[in-house]
Amino acid sequence: MRRRNFIIATAAAGVAGMAGSVRGLAAEQHPAALGGVMRGLLEDWCDGMIRLQIVDPANPETQGAIQCPACGFLHGRCGDAVLPFLSMAGLTGEARYLDAALRVAAWTRNVDADDGSWTNELDPKSWKGTTVFTAIAFAEALEWHGDLLDESTRAAWRDRLKKAGEFISRNLAVNAADAEARFAGKTTNINYGVSGAYALTLLDHLLDDGEFRRRGGELARESLAFFTRNQLLFGEGHPTRPLSPKGCYPVDLGYNVEESLPNLVHYALLTDDREALDLATASFRSHLDFMLPDGGWDNSWGTRSFKWTYWGSRTSDGCQSALVRLAQRDPVFMTAALRNAGQFRACTHDGLLHGGPHYADHQVKPCVHHTFAHAKVAAGTLHYLAGSKPLPGLPPLPRAVVTGVKHFPEIDVTLASIGPWRATFSAYDWIYKKGLFQAMGGAPGMLWHEKTGPVLCASLARYFPAEEANMQAVPDGEDFPLTMRVESHGPDGTWFTNLHDTTATIRRDSNPD
Repeated sequence: MRRRNFIIATAAAGVAGMAGSVRGLAAEQHPAALGGVMRGLLEDWCDGMIRLQIVDPANPETQGAIQCPACGFLHGRCGDAVLPFLSMAGLTGEARYLDAALRVAAWTRNVDADDGSWTNELDPKSWKGTTVFTAIAFAEALEWHGDLLDESTRAAWRDRLKKAGEFISRNLAVNAADAEARFAGKTTNINYGVSGAYALTLLDHLLDDGEFRRRGGELARESLAFFTRNQLLFGEGHPTRPLSPKGCYPVDLGYNVEESLPNLVHYALLTDDREALDLATASFRSHLDFMLPDGGWDNSWGTRSFKWTYWGSRTSDGCQSALVRLAQRDPVFMTAALRNAGQFRACTHDGLLHGGPHYADHQVKPCVHHTFAHAKVAAGTLHYLAGSKPLPGLPPLPRAVVTGVKHFPEIDVTLASIGPWRATFSAYDWIYKKGLFQAMGGAPGMLWHEKTGPVLCASLARYFPAEEANMQAVPDGEDFPLTMRVESHGPDGTWFTNLHDTTATIRRDSNPD
């Protein structure tokens, strides 16, 4: 189906399906509701991945890997599925989940590097920063479910994790200058430094390595300087600190809420760091202003919105495991966890998390990266829910309440909440990569109505494979921007549009009608 017909045909059916899935969760007022949803998702996702797992003992290059239905290659990070597989083995006692975990763990030898890292792809020259996330997955698997493994396997995993920890300690940094020196000119985004703090502290807890604990604390302390006045975490850009011409910071909602802030919460609770916990809590509250009433995340404006999905971000993990740990501080976090889990449920088909609510209806194959990444947060959520206390009632999400207009000057994004409408307008001017334009120039990133869900939804100005291996290809090869815009096409093929205007300003007027 051509892309334009695809959009038109799905408009009514898609939003109706999303609204229905959310209404089914709205009446639940207890953590058990989230546990039920996440338990079902974890089982569905693990079963879906097992169906895709390669079982070919004669071929160690593929044995245990998880095939991707959409991308045509093996994702180097599929070894992260070790955590959800072991979690399901512990929950059910079924050997097939343990077997799947051992197979996918053994396959990670194919992305081992001599310096102790795991590469993001099979190419030995590919990005190594994602070692931090694989290390967290293996360490949590050992901490929570190590009793399912024999001693030789536990010892082998601990040895491998020590090498990974040494790589993280040497190479991950928060300050731009340090990162440039350590990664040979490549500045790491803030998500690596923040997550490195949790990874190293977790590895110290597992391996009793004081150097890991010291370096993890350094990364955490440095990370606390990367918050705006509205407590938005910045640093998702190159370089991480300098301001744009308008004075805006590099902020990406998807990476913040599904990766950086959750790992800061886990670090703070593991170390009893009250300052870090208070700041992470305040930041999550601020980020909740961008969660739509149905649980979708509005990252139409973010610096890395090229990986935005309605439920989060393509290759990050999810928000629920951190939110349930914060819910005793503020039950609105449980509301957010439930609502967002409803979007996971609505976008899961045949055991795999699809990239959006319309994929399955139009036979667009899902990238399995979505599933093995977010299955980790399902496992973590169930782990932390086991010790949670009942909540008497859940407050509404901030954006479910009619509050008028709110402006975030650090990203020049304006949110409107008027009657049944929710809208986002962006005059943001941070460019993540040359030629990459998200919603900006005064464009509406999102127009949402309580009876239909999204009415307008922004995209990139033009499809730009900023991370080619981490972005699903356009199914029919056709692409056009969905963002509502002003444009003019010249006779020589030039394209003029407000989506390329980084100097635009937004003015607002209102009257009693």
